[in-house]
Amino acid sequence: MPDSRNQIISDARVLTADYLPNKLVHREGERQEIARNLRPLMEDGVPTDMLLHGPPGTGKTAMAKYVVEELQKEVFVNTSYVNCFSHRSRFEIFYELLDEKLTIPRDSTSTEKVIEKFRDKARKNPTIIIMDEVDQVTEDDVLYELSRFQKAGIIFIANDANTFSHFEDRVRSRISGVSRIRFKRYSKEQLTDILKLRRKHGLRKDCVKTSQLEMIASKAGGDARVAVNTLRLSARKAEDRGLDEITRDIISQAVDDAYDEEELHSLERLNSHQKEAYKILQEQGSMQIGQIYDIYTDRVEDSKSRRQLLRYLKKMESYDILETEGSKSSTTYSLAD
Repeated sequence: MPDSRNQIISDARVLTADYLPNKLVHREGERQEIARNLRPLMEDGVPTDMLLHGPPGTGKTAMAKYVVEELQKEVFVNTSYVNCFSHRSRFEIFYELLDEKLTIPRDSTSTEKVIEKFRDKARKNPTIIIMDEVDQVTEDDVLYELSRFQKAGIIFIANDANTFSHFEDRVRSRISGVSRIRFKRYSKEQLTDILKLRRKHGLRKDCVKTSQLEMIASKAGGDARVAVNTLRLSARKAEDRGLDEITRDIISQAVDDAYDEEELHSLERLNSHQKEAYKILQEQGSMQIGQIYDIYTDRVEDSKSRRQLLRYLKKMESYDILETEGSKSSTTYSLAD
């Protein structure tokens, strides 16, 4: 419920980047394509698996969840969601997809038992599986096994259109037919429209001008997460100062804070192998993959393959943690400024 004690914020939930609004704007083409790929599920048919790809903050996860919610209004559909940044191993992913934590004990259940139970669940009713941050998966067998669920619709989400190129040949072969749906960065005008909706439902009237929303949109670099977080931080700063409206000076400060918040969030979510690579580059400066891998394998007992480390580095690049220079054969990695 709105908090009457706040002079600017009326509903704090609306100002969070992960809030799923009732209306998503400027993604109608993507929405229709996702729905079209899943539509066969409603007629006991075989859906088309898909990869939603694009930079962070372009609405991939929000649109996937939105379309699924719309389909659920028409027909019963099981939905299983997992963020592979948080759950990376074969057991963790299937345990999260099964989502029966109250009846299936985590410590005393084998991976095969969890997979079997999920397979049974997917057979009984139409099922949609959302695999967010799929490029963080540590065991290729996960994707191979998921590709065998013919009657389940799978939505893979990643930043890179070529994210599957780093997986084993047999996995690439199984998922070669996925539909690729690109999410471009938002324009300034599109971000302004998104912010107007957040203002309408999350802020009190007349506390921020449209020109100020345009200012936020122009500084967000096409990233809706940065834009929404900037609006939230601006509102909080204004309230902390006892103001009843947001100023341009406050917005200028909040933009920097929003970018810092996103960077910190990305760093906190890195797995141990990515953190080690980050530490190596922090110590050594610019390096090529062979140099990084040699030091990495010396330091980490359960080190991953070179291909897996490349996948991890690619993910860090997509989140602007790393920068690259040079061609594929001689790419140099360094920490982003």
